[in-house]
Amino acid sequence: MSEEIPTVIYAPSLYWFAYRTYEGLVIPATSTSSESLGKINPKWVKKNYQNILAAFGLTIWEGGQSRDFDLLEDTQLETSRQYEYFIVEEGKLEGFIYPQTLHDSYALNLNLFYPENPGNDEYNLEDLERFNPQNCFLPTSDSPVGYLGQTLLLTAYLSVPRPDDIGDLEELAKQCWLAFFKIETLEKFPHLYRSYNFSGGYLYEYGNPRTDLTENPYGHLLIWFYFDESPSLTLQKYYWELPELLLYYHKISSSFQDSRSFYREADKLVKETEERLTDFHEHYLNRETEATFSEADLTALKTTLKKFLKISLDYSKYLRNLEYMGNTIAINAKNYQATLEYMEKLAETPLEAFHLFAQKEAIAFQNQIEADIKYFRQGYGLLDKAIATLRGLVEIDQAQRDRDRLEQEKARLDGEKNLQDQREKAEKNLQDQIQAIGVGVAAGAIVASSSSLMTQPVTWPWQKDRSNYPHPFLTAVIVSSVAAFGIWLLMKKHLEKRRSG
Repeated sequence: MSEEIPTVIYAPSLYWFAYRTYEGLVIPATSTSSESLGKINPKWVKKNYQNILAAFGLTIWEGGQSRDFDLLEDTQLETSRQYEYFIVEEGKLEGFIYPQTLHDSYALNLNLFYPENPGNDEYNLEDLERFNPQNCFLPTSDSPVGYLGQTLLLTAYLSVPRPDDIGDLEELAKQCWLAFFKIETLEKFPHLYRSYNFSGGYLYEYGNPRTDLTENPYGHLLIWFYFDESPSLTLQKYYWELPELLLYYHKISSSFQDSRSFYREADKLVKETEERLTDFHEHYLNRETEATFSEADLTALKTTLKKFLKISLDYSKYLRNLEYMGNTIAINAKNYQATLEYMEKLAETPLEAFHLFAQKEAIAFQNQIEADIKYFRQGYGLLDKAIATLRGLVEIDQAQRDRDRLEQEKARLDGEKNLQDQREKAEKNLQDQIQAIGVGVAAGAIVASSSSLMTQPVTWPWQKDRSNYPHPFLTAVIVSSVAAFGIWLLMKKHLEKRRSG
């Protein structure tokens, strides 16, 4: 690496590209719900331009009325290539804003540059902070729903021979950004992600597309050094397509970043499911006895089943979101490639540096999400089986409980029937005893009433003085019995007739 690092640059120019989805379906990474953003609303566009230009001391809107920058109105936003020039320092710093809508998103573009002045256009590195007063180009931490990200592209001419080793200018690239953001320490400043031999110059990229603003609060940074005017002239040929290309870049990278949030949430559910399944297996599936569960066990099983059902619902949402992110990346990767091919046609030269993102990251992101989905689908299948097993155990135990209740009820009814039979038998025995006692009492009464006749002399048929009639005692007993039977028969018919009536 060269020991001497250039301390001055020439004709620096800053390009700011920021993006936000304004309509369609957006799935925030911090929530499982979906949010519709509605139709075009230029308030966010105006606010972002207002904040930046106000930092340079420019007042665009006075008294709520647009002055000169009427292209920020709704109808103008939909018209392509409507841009407005402005001057910050008379004869020194100039620029233009270029707001537009691309498909379902806002694309904000602002350019600041120092006009070339041969012989008098040296620019010290420490003066780069004048491009970024109040750190107005630092991404905000309170990004709205649908925010896709931003790219800062800094270009500069170097009046030194082009080094053979691209690494010789890495330190200069870092020092430019440190001066731009007025950074004294390197805490959280992104590492150099990749460097490119690009269109006759050297392009250095900072910021991993896998990381969000929490890990990298400076966003996507590109700095391009060139050594003659040909790269600048080539850039002018395809510049107006660059906002669209970077839109697809940010859609791809932000979708992958969101997918990591969904992955982490789904992975938590996997771990929670495994813990619950382990507990479920130990306490219920490994039981040595086949006895039915207790009421407490059955209640715990039903509670676990409800929790598994909720986990399953959340799990399906995260799977859907992962699939949505994978599809979004696939669609925008194709759009990115198509736009890049058109840019190369305009530039009449290959733009290798931009191809690398499509060939590596975009494909790697899709493969990673596909692997995640396959992994989680296995967990989802396990969860379904656990739910089915739980339902089966609850239903089996509930059926056994119902069977036991039926048997208990049958035993109770059988006991009541036996008791009723015993009561009826006892009542019948009592009636028989009463009837026997009645007969005995009646017979005794008849005998008693006829006992006085027992002393009458008995005559036998062969005696000469025999009587023509039976013995008086026998006659009395027979007559009394016949009378008692007749009275009993009459009373029985009378009682039956009264009961039936």
